[in-house]
Amino acid sequence: MSSHHSILDGTSYSMFIKAWSYISTLSDKEKQQYPTLLPELTPVLDRTGIQDPAGFEKRFLNAWLGVKVPGQDPSCSRSLKLLPVITPQSSLVRAVVEVSREQINKLRKRVRTQFEKIHKEDPNETKLVHMSSFVLLYAYVVVCIVKSKGLEKNRKVVFGFLADCRTRLDPPIHDKYFGNCLYSFAVDTEAEALLDENGFAWAVERLSDTIRNLEKGVLDGVKEALATYNKTARSGAALLLGVAGSTHYDVYGTDLGWGRPEKVEITSIDQTAAISMTKSKHGSGVEFALVLEG
Repeated sequence: MSSHHSILDGTSYSMFIKAWSYISTLSDKEKQQYPTLLPELTPVLDRTGIQDPAGFEKRFLNAWLGVKVPGQDPSCSRSLKLLPVITPQSSLVRAVVEVSREQINKLRKRVRTQFEKIHKEDPNETKLVHMSSFVLLYAYVVVCIVKSKGLEKNRKVVFGFLADCRTRLDPPIHDKYFGNCLYSFAVDTEAEALLDENGFAWAVERLSDTIRNLEKGVLDGVKEALATYNKTARSGAALLLGVAGSTHYDVYGTDLGWGRPEKVEITSIDQTAAISMTKSKHGSGVEFALVLEG
C-alpha cells in the first residue's frame, strides 16, 4: 500500500484501513444494505473549523517551494507528483526487531537508575519524565546509532518525530478529521551528549520535555523552528534521524478479508534515514525496523 502525505497522515490512513477491515467482516446481506461505519471509523471532512490567524499556511508553502529535492525539476516544486525514487544502495541492510513489554520495562528501569545519578540533588525531576514505550525505544535506538557510527563529539545530531495536532490546536479540531494534521518536532544536540555514560537517560529526558511542551502550545515557535530545520537539513552537516509509523497503530490487527498480515514493513525508511515503529505482532510490545549500511 502507498499513501501521499498531501492527502492524509498516518492517523487518517490507519482509520481508513480499519474501516476497510470492518466492512470486510460484514455479511453479504449487510454489505448490500449500505452499512454505516462505526462512529470511531467515520471520517470528518469538514475543514472550516481550522483557523490560521498567524498565517502558517503561507509560511509552510513558501518553505516547501524552497526545498531542493535531488533529481526533481525545480519547476515541479508546486506539483503533487511523487518525489523521485532514489535507488537504495546495494550495501543497505534492513533489520526488524521485536521488543517485548518486559524488555521495555528493563529500559525504563535503566533510565531511572541513570536519572538518580543525573538528578541526585533533585530526585523529583524524575517524576516529570514521560517514559512511554515510544520515548524509551526511540532514545535507545538513537544512542545506539550514534555510537555505531563513531561520530565526533562535536557532530550535530537532530532526532525528531511527527505529532498529531488535532486535539492540540486552539481551538482543537475533531479527532476523526480526515486529512493531514501533523507537525514535526526535534531534539537538536551534539553527539557528545548521547555518547556520555548517561546519554540514554539524557535523550529520554529531552524527548520527554519536547512532548510535554506540545500541550502548552503545539504551534509555539513554529516560525523559528521551520527556518532552523530547513537550514540544518540543507547544510548536510548534521545526522538527521526520524520515525515513521507509530506504536499506536495496530497494523497486525487488520484483516482486509484474507486474514491478518504475517509481516508489515514500512519501505520508505530505505531512503529517509528514519526508523519505523508499530505495535508488535505478538503481545503488547513494539516492533521497530531500521536500515543501515552493511
